[in-house]
Amino acid sequence: MVLDQFFRTKRSPALTESLRCGLASVSDYERRMCDTADSSVVDYCRGGAASERTVTQNRAAFDRLIIRPRCLQRIGGSRSLEVTSFGISYRMPIGIAPVALQCLAHPEGEKAMARAARTFGVPFVLSVLSSVSIEELAEAVPRAPKWFQLYVFKDRELTECLVRRAEKARFRALVVCVDTPAPGLSRSERRNPLTLPAKVTCANFVPNGNGSNGSNKAKSCSASVLDYVRSQLDPSLGWDAIRWLMSITSLPVIVKGILNRADALIAADVGVHGLIVSNSGGRQLDYAPAAIEVLPEIVHAVGNRVEVMLDSGVSQGTDAFKALAIGARMVFVGRAAVYGLAVNGQRGVEEVLDILKTELESTMLNAGCGTLADLTPQHVCHEVQLYYPAVAADPLRRSWRGESFRSDRYRSRDRQSNTETFDEETLQDAERGGVEHVGTRAENVSERVTFQQRSVDTPISDGPACPEVKHLLTKVAPTVVHHPPYRNVPLQLSVPRGIFRSNTNNLTKCNGNATTSGCPSEGNVKTARTVINRKDFSSRRVKSHSMHNLIAAENAERSYNN
Repeated sequence: MVLDQFFRTKRSPALTESLRCGLASVSDYERRMCDTADSSVVDYCRGGAASERTVTQNRAAFDRLIIRPRCLQRIGGSRSLEVTSFGISYRMPIGIAPVALQCLAHPEGEKAMARAARTFGVPFVLSVLSSVSIEELAEAVPRAPKWFQLYVFKDRELTECLVRRAEKARFRALVVCVDTPAPGLSRSERRNPLTLPAKVTCANFVPNGNGSNGSNKAKSCSASVLDYVRSQLDPSLGWDAIRWLMSITSLPVIVKGILNRADALIAADVGVHGLIVSNSGGRQLDYAPAAIEVLPEIVHAVGNRVEVMLDSGVSQGTDAFKALAIGARMVFVGRAAVYGLAVNGQRGVEEVLDILKTELESTMLNAGCGTLADLTPQHVCHEVQLYYPAVAADPLRRSWRGESFRSDRYRSRDRQSNTETFDEETLQDAERGGVEHVGTRAENVSERVTFQQRSVDTPISDGPACPEVKHLLTKVAPTVVHHPPYRNVPLQLSVPRGIFRSNTNNLTKCNGNATTSGCPSEGNVKTARTVINRKDFSSRRVKSHSMHNLIAAENAERSYNN
């Protein structure tokens, strides 16, 4: 019994070859973690805010982007993944994002993660809510490229104390999260509350932690991590807090959590050194946009003023390729690295990084890119651009929000669409009629509405009009009819839909072979309701008249006959 308990809790330093053969992707490590870790830890690592729609959207947004490869690019031996950020060279453009309390996944926690980052020469971002203190990590992994993530707390002395400790421990950059005025709402944690083990705590806030200059400033962590975070997060912060943070340190300041073009411009004006486009992996705000969706507009807005990076949703080498091609300097992975940590500690993180590196190298080579400088936005496009190029003609690529092009048909006339449609049946009808040149018909919502309003009881002037009707129409005074405003009614012209139109052909055309005077059939003066198809108008001329004039003409003709 004692031996069973011993082997049940002991962690193997390395997976056997048979087990490692089944781990070929990040998703494989995720499944293995779900099978081996506690349910509360799984929910902590995988969970998101509220309904977790943002987490799902992060993955779906990457899937909607298509890679456009180039051929015969003379790549040769000039292949490299090296990237320079803030004057420091890294071996590949994939870093490890900040994740709190990593000792929940593995006893070595942040130490194992930092060692793996040192092995691959990539930056490791230590969370302020880490289970290993700043000084302990610097002592255990002194040569790892380390960044420090923090918040601007209500207690500014506490924030300054953390900055001084990071500077002394030779961290290379500060990453300040600006998207956390309050902690995100987690339904999974409410269903399955996370209980911290005795040895897992927020080490940077333990009073008797590893010696820091500001030990008297340190605060004790409460039993609940969320309660402690709520007590220190300051929703009243403004951009002056970023200026204050930049004024007290010489380290590069990177703002994390930007999802809006206006915020990116303000951050650039303030003078920050870098931006991380991020929704915190979907942990903060439900139904927030995916980071990769807003990356193009932010890169376009700030240009070369600041370095733009991305995290949230990166789980494959192709994801990194897409973000780098759009304009990101680097990408960061959080959950993927934690999955490897939970499965096999430091070696698991190294295996995950190796998978991402191999996938990125393969994608670049097959897309015709030897170095990161060869990646351009032309290597990536939205699926709408590829499959519906006329619809996605917007120069901003319709913000890559994944909107279906059919949604333009359900918008009001205040927002016109430039959708170009091609009617195959119209082309066939035109070919039968001997029409030689048929172009693409472009129409917007307001034109469709006008067509719908004016195509009711519209006469067709293919021949000479009856003299009697012409005489009656001249007696009727023209009146201006103000059509009611278009109410946002769905219109789908690609689907055959019938409209009612009065059969006024007998009133407007005469039969040249008729033996009687006047119109051939006086019994058809009363209009017959006929269902016609809107496509019947495609090959005929339609002369627009108001419905009011025609009704007045009919009434005048009845009184004339009587």
